Amino acid sequence: MKTSLAFAVVALCLNQGVALAQQVPVADGTPKIDSEIAGGQLTQALKDLDSRIASNPTDVQAKFKRGTVLARLGRDDEAITAFTALTQQYPELPEPYNNLAALYAKRGEFAQARVTLETAVAANPAYALANQNLGTVYLRLALQSFQDAQKRDPGDTLSAQRVKSISTMLNLAPPAASAAAAASAASAPVPYKVQGSPNGNPFSPTQNSNMTR
Repeated sequence: MKTSLAFAVVALCLNQGVALAQQVPVADGTPKIDSEIAGGQLTQALKDLDSRIASNPTDVQAKFKRGTVLARLGRDDEAITAFTALTQQYPELPEPYNNLAALYAKRGEFAQARVTLETAVAANPAYALANQNLGTVYLRLALQSFQDAQKRDPGDTLSAQRVKSISTMLNLAPPAASAAAAASAASAPVPYKVQGSPNGNPFSPTQNSNMTR
């Protein structure tokens, strides 16, 4: 059976400077729920989505929206469970993988985010968003490695330069220049920021994605 899916999404920013794709209204039979999500009535939207799925257990759009609502409510464990189930039921769809990777990245689990995004790319090599986000995850993993190298060898100027270069690419706050600056930063941490993204989101959101199954 061929199932047409059209996910229209915008960005929902999470910790660690990562964005999760968030469902916005599409013509899929749930306009009331879409209005609730758009209006921030997330608890009611979740209740209505549960009812929708109970009566329409094959409604992929509703299941996808449910995962994004759970994430927006801060119920990350449940959101991960929801998106993981979607990747198992519909392994050819990259969007659930993207959202799952964003949740892993929120926890700082960049290695797991990498595996998830690589699976998305394997499922759909033409899905540019997954490739873009995968590149960001590679940069975060590289940054972690060079920072670890610097800690182990303070005289490692090559790693120091690469930390600076990658931080600039990701538009992260530069490391403190002195002990006083470090103490100040510790008491008032500077959030990650990304050029052109006031919410500090290095991941690019999906705007329109048409898929078939």
